[in-house]
Amino acid sequence: MLGGTMAAGETGVRRPWHVTLFGVLFLASAPVELYFIAQTDWTYTPKFFGILLTGLPAKLYLLAQPVLHLLLGYGFLTLRRWAIILALVYAADTLTSSFYALWMEGYGRRRTIFIAALLPFVVYILAIRKRFVR
Repeated sequence: MLGGTMAAGETGVRRPWHVTLFGVLFLASAPVELYFIAQTDWTYTPKFFGILLTGLPAKLYLLAQPVLHLLLGYGFLTLRRWAIILALVYAADTLTSSFYALWMEGYGRRRTIFIAALLPFVVYILAIRKRFVR
C-alpha cells in the first residue's frame, strides 16, 4: 500500500498512514484528557450512554477515559480487531450522551463538534475494519 507503514510485529501487513495518524492522536490525547479532567478538580459529572454519573462512578469513568485513549492508540497502531469494537463503543457512548445533551440542554459548541467529528469517524471505522487483522 502506498504511504503505508509496516504494522508492529507483522510481516507483509501494511498499516495505512491514516490508521497510524489516528493511533498517534489517540495516544497523544490521553495526557491531554487527564489534564482537562484534573483542571475540573475531578468535579465534572460525565454521562455514560446519556446517564449522568456522580460520586465514585463519575471519578472511575473519568479515570477510564485516558486509559481508553491509550488502548485505542495501541489498538490502532497494532491493527488489533478489538480496537474497532472499542472505537465503536467509544463513539456510541459519546454520540448518545451528546445527542441526549443536545435534546435536553440545547445547542452547545463542544457537543456539536463531537457529533460532527464522530459521525464521519464511525463511517471511516466501518469502512476500514478489514485492515485490522490481529
